[in-house]
This record gives sequence, C-alpha cells and structure tokens, in this order.
Amino acid sequence: MKENIYRKELLELGNLRNKKILDVGVGELAIIAARDFDCDVTTIDLTKEKLDSQRYDVINNKLEGKIKLEIGDATKLKYKDKSFDASVSYGALHHVSLNKRNNFISELCRVSREKVVIAEFTEKGFPHKDEYETVDLEWLGNELEKYGKVEKHESIKKNIYICFKD
Repeated sequence: MKENIYRKELLELGNLRNKKILDVGVGELAIIAARDFDCDVTTIDLTKEKLDSQRYDVINNKLEGKIKLEIGDATKLKYKDKSFDASVSYGALHHVSLNKRNNFISELCRVSREKVVIAEFTEKGFPHKDEYETVDLEWLGNELEKYGKVEKHESIKKNIYICFKD
C-alpha cells in the first residue's frame, strides 16, 4: 500500500482537468489545479488571514484570473446548486465539528454538478490528535454514497473518496 496520496494525485484520480472547482480550505491544491490542470478554482476558507497568505502564492504564480479567494463556510455555502463541476476537500473535513460534518458533505454535493472529491487522514496518518476529531472514514464513504457512486483510493496516511453524482 502507498504511504500517502498527494494533491496532484487527487486531481489526477478525480479527472479534474479543465474544470470549474470549489476548493475547501486554503492550500497548495488551488495552485496545482489552476497551473497544472487548467482549472478555474474558487477557494474558500473561514479566515481572511489564510486567504491573504494564499493571495501571495496566486500572484506569484500569475494565476489571478484562474483562482478566486473567498471567505466561506463549507457547512453553509452561498453558491447556487450545481455552481461547480466538482468540489474538492484535501484534509479539511476534520477541521469541521462533528455535528456539522453532514452539512459539509451535503453542501459540497449540492453545489457540484459532476463529483465531490474528499481526501481525509486515516487514523495512522492523522497529525492533529490533540486538536481535532478524526473523521470516521466508514461514515464518510457511507455519507457520500447517499449522493452517488463512490470510488475509494487508500493509502497508509490518507484516503481519497470520489463521489460521482447521480
């Protein structure tokens, strides 16, 4: 079994090339998606400070026209139904409180036309044991199955779930 599944591989597995995507949580994924996969990306995060730090990377990579940075809460998205081809979350779900994780999944599915791609840590790979609750990966797979066919890719540290919308 592989050690880990990284952002670029998530984009490849999800077949996210030339797509309009919602990226939940500031990180490198938006840069890779826009630069290497020609995606138009809207990245949301809860804090202006994280978005401001990402803005430097967007400008430095000359991706201002490809990446929008917006304050947003994935458990109550402001976007219309099917606003994006796909939604992506790379290690963000464990930052959401247990009682709002269902909302996170349903909102990503609501705003996505084709698919939702979620990468989340396994028990073995979880780096925040004292700060956050791990995501029950069986629950995650079952929850996504409510919205479509789910394909799972496993590694020692992180699993990827691709939900193909019905």
